[in-house]
Amino acid sequence: MLYRSQFEKVRYIECDKISFDVVEGIMLLDFSVSNWMSYKDAADLNLLGSLERQHKCTLAKLPGWRSKYVLPTAAIYGGNASGKTALFLALSALRTMATADAGVDGVLPVNKFRLQTADGPTTFDITFLAGTNVYRLYVEATDIAVAYESLELVHEKSSTVLYERESKAATPPDAYVFDNTFFKDSSHVEYAARSTRANRLFLESAIAQNVIELKEAHDWFAETLELIGVGSQAWSFAKAAGTQEGFLDFASEELSRLDTGIARLIAEPVSVDALPSSAGLRRAIAELSEGEVVTVVQDLEAGDYRFDMLLVRLSNGQPDVQRLRTVHVGPDGTEHKFFLSMESSGTQRLMGLLPMLFSLSTSADGRAADKVFVVDELDRCMHTMLTMRLISDFLVTCGVESRKQLLFTTHDLLLMDQDLLRRDEMYVAQRGTDGCSQLIGLAEYKGLRNDKDLVRSYLDGRFGGIPMLGEAGRRG
Repeated sequence: MLYRSQFEKVRYIECDKISFDVVEGIMLLDFSVSNWMSYKDAADLNLLGSLERQHKCTLAKLPGWRSKYVLPTAAIYGGNASGKTALFLALSALRTMATADAGVDGVLPVNKFRLQTADGPTTFDITFLAGTNVYRLYVEATDIAVAYESLELVHEKSSTVLYERESKAATPPDAYVFDNTFFKDSSHVEYAARSTRANRLFLESAIAQNVIELKEAHDWFAETLELIGVGSQAWSFAKAAGTQEGFLDFASEELSRLDTGIARLIAEPVSVDALPSSAGLRRAIAELSEGEVVTVVQDLEAGDYRFDMLLVRLSNGQPDVQRLRTVHVGPDGTEHKFFLSMESSGTQRLMGLLPMLFSLSTSADGRAADKVFVVDELDRCMHTMLTMRLISDFLVTCGVESRKQLLFTTHDLLLMDQDLLRRDEMYVAQRGTDGCSQLIGLAEYKGLRNDKDLVRSYLDGRFGGIPMLGEAGRRG
């Protein structure tokens, strides 16, 4: 049996005197996971606006629904090992299952709760907007098989089950039920179902077998949901530098504006001998066409950020190699060139976030990209004021017709600021004495005024999620 829609949980904001056309979009509305890593019971991240009136103008209207609004951002606070990254990894695992085949003998990226023998599979439940349609994907899976899967088309007062799949080990193959009014070629869909292995989501397998009716839902995972972890982001910067027109100009302006000490970025010509020796790189360069770019990232030392970057283009049939460098201005006004590896860890972390900021900024056609970015430890290596500026710069571009989101985990308590975020955009992950994590929304707490010092309440333990540290050592 399918669970009741997550839309029944929350009351919604009434937004008076706003007129708009129906705008297609792509947003995350709700995500829940259980029996996953440190979460024994369900952790629910709800992105639907509550009756909170603060910062109301940043909410996005859910197209086709009356008085339903979506939050543009959500922050998850908590101590170390509280369960923040576990939520990030849960979304990452579901995205992987929805977009990639594990292979005949492969395992699914399912990491069950391990502090006791947990019966049953891990459960993923996600509701999202794609175009003008609201979908709900529900999955129960172990690391070797999908036990249950369903996809619903959610309407304002009802829902339609597009397909439902249940695995019964005693009576293989899996049992499927389809909405034949949704699928044009029922025989082809049934063939795709019979061809889907136990360790593969039908959503992913069906797309590989050209079931085009599921493309909109599948593409939300493949093209819209972007996850940025705490590791090196050099490759994301390199990809943007090599493939996105205008990115390097944008990066130069942002690095200068955000007080990194960098005046601008430059691409300095260097010899072909500067390229690392690699057969794969030689093949990639040999296959280049005019106008294409190969980006080469060189990790100079172990760690997250110590890298340099080379750009290779084809010019008159020959490789043109350029090294990306930063320019700083000295006290006497003279310019000095720095390698990327000479920049601070905070600056290099910021550079790793610039592709995301570029995507979220207004594009040439006047609209920002429809993306859902989920960032683990947004504040990593960065000053509070810089992190606040990135969030506020994003939020001032959000409104009733915007279709973009920035979700993040953080250790920075100064970001728990009601001048920056709404209370229903704040969540706390906490781990109990039994080792189980919980996710609690601050909107659940009654009596929190707009002028309340949330940081003090958090540190006093009202919301949980603070480290339970042992007694400090004594200085002799």
